[in-house]
Amino acid sequence: MTGSPEVAADFLDEVEGAARNAAELEYDRLLAKQQELAPDAATVNDWSRSYLAELIRKSDYELDSQEVRKYFAYNNVRDGIFTLVQDLFEVEIRPWDGAPVWDASVSAHEMYKDGKLVGRFFLDMHPRDGKFKHAAAFPIRFGPTTDGVPVGALLCNFPAGDHTTGLMEHQQVETFLHEFGHLIHDMFSGQPDYASLHMGNLEWDFIEAPSQMLQNWVWDYDTLAKFAVDADGNTIPPELVEKMVAARDFGIGVNTLRQLLYANVSLDYYNRPPSEVDFDQIWNENQSKLSPFETLPDVHPYASFGHLDGYSAIYYTYQWSLAIAKDLFTEFDANGLRDKATAARYRDLVLAPGSSKPAAALVHDFLGRDWSPDAYEAYLLSAAEGEDVE
Repeated sequence: MTGSPEVAADFLDEVEGAARNAAELEYDRLLAKQQELAPDAATVNDWSRSYLAELIRKSDYELDSQEVRKYFAYNNVRDGIFTLVQDLFEVEIRPWDGAPVWDASVSAHEMYKDGKLVGRFFLDMHPRDGKFKHAAAFPIRFGPTTDGVPVGALLCNFPAGDHTTGLMEHQQVETFLHEFGHLIHDMFSGQPDYASLHMGNLEWDFIEAPSQMLQNWVWDYDTLAKFAVDADGNTIPPELVEKMVAARDFGIGVNTLRQLLYANVSLDYYNRPPSEVDFDQIWNENQSKLSPFETLPDVHPYASFGHLDGYSAIYYTYQWSLAIAKDLFTEFDANGLRDKATAARYRDLVLAPGSSKPAAALVHDFLGRDWSPDAYEAYLLSAAEGEDVE
């Protein structure tokens, strides 16, 4: 969608400007927490960031992740996500009887719209030896075919079962819905006359936007109240969800700068002749500019940056898509997260067309205007206001 590396770089600079103040305030809070543990501390180490952030969520927001976890058993989460998608997009998910599963833990499902089969999918959701270790949705077959429907699979590594064995972190619930969003995008977009028009051929810097937009629903109390219950059947308290939402944005500034570091490094590794690429120098220059944490010598972090292979120069995709996702969500934010008319327009104008139109045209059809990063930048700026606390 960007059309040139210059457009991508300008966008990343705009996002940096919006995120910088929040990141500085967050770093100060991390340092203050570090000094409670070690009064002589003058800096925060990058490897302590997550631990200190968890302490801040407990002390400043009274949020205990283990208290949250007891409301999210895998079986209930799966059923709740199914119900959300069925209600929002007016589809029905049924068991796929006789499906050729490759492991006993894999389940198979069919999706129907107005009584018509529109797609089939597998859920391979639990860890086992030799399995893919991350979370991703994969197309298996594109429509049209003999029965005219696409087939896909969702692979994750979540605990299995009920409250005894299957308790999930809320972040895992968000990941489930994000990846399931890719899966239903595949289902809806597999209906055109030509298989090449499915969603997989959309511009790569748009492809994450629909799933990033869908993540908002796991922060909505009305959505969570339909499936988030503890072992005794008690629904998650609204007060706890309020704490979750209040703590949600802590770290958004630091984490955004981290994403900008990856995005700028990937651009800079590919925007010059290979003979001019000094991996350490480019990384260290970007880290010095974008990270509040110390640059350690002889670490070579680029060597573990796997996206440099598959994504090459376009790791900026995640930030670009997130900006589009924030803009798309403004329609739901205005009309209601369960508004059927808005959801139907989104399904029919953004998801179902696949790559039959450029992504910018799909978004324009839904919003009635060109997309803008304003909503995302406003969100980052408001996060800074939220961090400015005593």
